Amino acid sequence: MDHWKFITVMVTVFTFTVEIRPMDSFLTAYLTGPYVNVTLNEVSNVLTPIRIYFGVIGSFLVFLSSDYLRYKPVMIINGMLGMVAYINLVNSPTTFRIMITEVCLSLFSCIEMAYYGYLYSKIEDKEHYQIATGFAKSGMLSGTCVGSLLGQLVVYFNDCNYSVLPYYSLAFMTFATTWAFFLPSVGNSKTVIHMRDVSNDGFLNSAIRDPGIPKYSSTEKANKQNILPSEILFNHFSDFRHSYADRTVLMWSIWYVIAMAAFTQTNLYINILYTYIADESGDKHMLLNGLVDSLATMCAAISTYQIGKVNVNWNEHGYSFLAFISLVIALLLSLGYCSKNILVVYMMYICLDTIVQSIFVIAMSQIGKQLKHDFYTSVLGFNAFLGIVLSTCLSSLMIRIGTSLPVRFLVYSSTFVILGVVYGCAAIIFATKNKSARRRFSRLP
Repeated sequence: MDHWKFITVMVTVFTFTVEIRPMDSFLTAYLTGPYVNVTLNEVSNVLTPIRIYFGVIGSFLVFLSSDYLRYKPVMIINGMLGMVAYINLVNSPTTFRIMITEVCLSLFSCIEMAYYGYLYSKIEDKEHYQIATGFAKSGMLSGTCVGSLLGQLVVYFNDCNYSVLPYYSLAFMTFATTWAFFLPSVGNSKTVIHMRDVSNDGFLNSAIRDPGIPKYSSTEKANKQNILPSEILFNHFSDFRHSYADRTVLMWSIWYVIAMAAFTQTNLYINILYTYIADESGDKHMLLNGLVDSLATMCAAISTYQIGKVNVNWNEHGYSFLAFISLVIALLLSLGYCSKNILVVYMMYICLDTIVQSIFVIAMSQIGKQLKHDFYTSVLGFNAFLGIVLSTCLSSLMIRIGTSLPVRFLVYSSTFVILGVVYGCAAIIFATKNKSARRRFSRLP
């Protein structure tokens, strides 16, 4: 087996098992049920914001440290956070234990970028990035599908008893954490070496370090001593500036950040919306959250797997594609505001999750192709950090003004309308420039 395929399989197994969490689809129902008895208002306005606020801290730590910790330790920590989260949900948890769970789940959800940083750092040929990302993402979504379906079956056969779900989630989280220990380690960071490839007098540092060249044999220590933290920070900033100066990175990053903010909000509040609609309509039948999540992630897993194999010139069609898909997402999200039928909202989420997860695969692989080694999680993690910050600001604003759940989904829909208009205008400008350039080229003798 090729090395890149082996790494992809190892990461895919991890992403699959770490996402089998039957508790997640029914977390709101469990917390508001007789075993815990938290009100829906507390879940929406107290507990969920805790997860959002700590998400800012977690995403900042991930993008700051993952490249330097070499990814694998971060993935192990990720599994341990999940274990702590579900341990605190067993046996009718107190409010304090629920808050610990929210903090751990918040930090847990921020570490996804480290998976891709690990994947990209172990695969040398960037042409494999899109298909490897597609496999890893489809594994993750397949795990969510299995977890959601398992949760639905457990709830069905236990007469809507949610109290056993934390044990199932804990078991799979323990396996994923153990698996992470067996992932091949990533070598030491080459960041400092890249910064110092050429010495001040113009000679390659490889020559300076060559003991066969006596003139420079004593210079190595001096170079190591002269590398100051300020220099590393400056070069790190220069790498950021160089990365975001690339049009492809900027195009996909802007869309990814804003889309992630709105989609994060959607994922946090969709289960609350299900319960809200069920209460408003007086429908006391069994919630199908687990079945819906399993269908959504199964469709998304198939889609991301197929997307990984698609070969499209995204530099040419990227703007128009993102404009069109943003308007489609906006239309879907508007159903969360307009519809009072829970089945319609279920279908909305299945379509939404399939589309957004597929576009995220394209975005991450296109960004990753433009980045140098040892800098993947810094950029991808920074994008995630900006998305979480934007999501936090959006959530704080809506909590402050007392926005109802359906109106929140109207706000999310409006966000994608704005994205669609902006990228549509960019597509027109880009097409006009390309057309003018082709005309000038055709006139050349």
